[in-house]
Amino acid sequence: MKLTFTSLAGLLASCTLHAADEAPIALEKFFQKPATTGASISPDGRHVALRMMSPAGRSMLVVMDADTREKKVIANYRNADVSYFYWLNDKRLAFTVHNVDDGGDIGKPGLYAVDRDGKDVAGLSYTINQPRAFADSDYASNTYLAKATINGFPTRKEDGMLVIVRHPDEEQTLSRINTRNGMLTDIRAPGGTYKWLTDPAGEVRVAVARRSGKEVVFIKQENSWRELASFDPLAPEAFQPVLYLDGTLYVRAYQGKNEAAIYRYDLQKNALADTPMISVPEFDADGYFVVDDKKMLGYRVNTDTETTVWFDADMKLLQKEVDDLLPGTLNTLGTGGHTETSYVLIDAHRDIQDHIYFLYNRSSKKLLRLGTSRPDMDPDRMGQMAMERYPARDGMKIPVYVTFPNLHGKKPGPTVVLVSDRPWQRTGFWEWSAEVQFLASRGYVVLQPQPRGTDGFGRAHVAAGARQWGRAIQDDIADAVKWSAQNGYTDPSRVCIIGGGYGGYAAMMGLARDPALFKCGASWSGITDLGAMFERNWDGIADQRALPQLRAAIGDPKTDAAQLKEASPLYNVARIKQPVLLAYGKQDGRVPFSDGRKFYTALAAGNPQVEWLEYAPDVEDEKTQKNRIDLWRRIEAFLGKQIGK
Repeated sequence: MKLTFTSLAGLLASCTLHAADEAPIALEKFFQKPATTGASISPDGRHVALRMMSPAGRSMLVVMDADTREKKVIANYRNADVSYFYWLNDKRLAFTVHNVDDGGDIGKPGLYAVDRDGKDVAGLSYTINQPRAFADSDYASNTYLAKATINGFPTRKEDGMLVIVRHPDEEQTLSRINTRNGMLTDIRAPGGTYKWLTDPAGEVRVAVARRSGKEVVFIKQENSWRELASFDPLAPEAFQPVLYLDGTLYVRAYQGKNEAAIYRYDLQKNALADTPMISVPEFDADGYFVVDDKKMLGYRVNTDTETTVWFDADMKLLQKEVDDLLPGTLNTLGTGGHTETSYVLIDAHRDIQDHIYFLYNRSSKKLLRLGTSRPDMDPDRMGQMAMERYPARDGMKIPVYVTFPNLHGKKPGPTVVLVSDRPWQRTGFWEWSAEVQFLASRGYVVLQPQPRGTDGFGRAHVAAGARQWGRAIQDDIADAVKWSAQNGYTDPSRVCIIGGGYGGYAAMMGLARDPALFKCGASWSGITDLGAMFERNWDGIADQRALPQLRAAIGDPKTDAAQLKEASPLYNVARIKQPVLLAYGKQDGRVPFSDGRKFYTALAAGNPQVEWLEYAPDVEDEKTQKNRIDLWRRIEAFLGKQIGK
């Protein structure tokens, strides 16, 4: 099953042309905080929780009665933003907060709970790891707040929830927390458990622990834990449990194939079935099961973008019904776990339109718009996106997302290569992006290559990226530009490469390795020294337990020291002669400010075309977006000067 929305040829033919003198959309509209950023329907389908922007510019939590449409603000702070939120049961929700300032009405980032009427607010813990979907990728966890399942089937017992508790000695345990009084009860899971699956009764039946660099999978049967398998996470026999139902375990595995698929796991034979249950040619079956309180309804999978395969006949008909009402958008459906009403939540979006949330009444066939992320952004003025695969110089097929400007019909055009900040995570999807659409609105073709080493496109694609930072991965990025130019999309004399984090690293290495290809580069919070990466704290960048795998992907700072140095921008400054824009935050959590300043000093010594920007506390500044807006204003001016009109 491969979902391709628009071919490049068809996309170009369908572009709407706008008058040359039409005023460009204001930069702030792209990068300001969205108005509505998430929605989730209650288990009984009678209430909807919405994360919305408060008048003070903070993210607050609102609950709406589906019948009366009465809204109640249940979590709103002057000095913090509501982040993750989740229905514990029909009456109570859990949520986390971040971006906490001193001197306000909430004290610390952490986990909280509140009734849907705003009463009985409880601060639960500041040390509990934020709960996340067991079966979901980082992409899905960060994008959708309205998941149908967390760690298997929802746990609705006694206003409680399952959490991982980190103790002072760094040991972690799985516990159930009472969200009324904060009391913790140990689950008696295997030591080192960090992922788990619950059955429809809310009992933990599967646990995954990391021990001595290996993943160990356990199954609970007759009140005792039995080890199923132990393996290196990168080994061919590795698998990921994704659901436990009616005595059957469902896992994601490669099973000797290139693309990961969903298999049934025979608990008696301790073996995977020979035939996959769900497979997606050219893509890993990266996604999660959609369930109600008792059964699986479908599987939500990432192909070119996210789509849902429904097993349940009623849900399949409902999806068609909604798609007929809202043609042209991806419509993700959310229903209550034990739905007692006909209300369905819809999250509609596409490449030229950010998320819009609707409530649909299956009986009356009426739609109610609950909120939209960017109400004043005209989809007709956005650039359209398509996914293609191009041949790298060694013949490997590399996915790339191409977005075309919607301001004129001329091609080839000036091009910006936008590289993601984390190369081990897939970032390209057929969806609205502030950075991509802003660049397209300024007349640039935008290329988002997904080079080798990026997950989601098969095992061979990931394996080919091992220890290839600054080498074959960099070649893939360069080959995207050559492919785009050969197809008439890109003016090869006007190409700039930009990005943050790893993207900033790739931008600087691109300038050093391919000076004839890239005319300029911009890096914000960009990695400059691969060896130095392993000398600092990785919080917020990667799970500490995954560092062995990261060393395998990037290189070992001891045995591969020479290669890491050769592939570090800091030691390649003499080769970078093009115009460069650098931006770093004084309290940046990804790359130390001192690393950025050291790189700037070395680069500026031999290159007079380096522009330096520094921000406090960091480049993104999620609290106000002020720094982010300023950065992109500087990027706009930089690109306009170097490759613009």
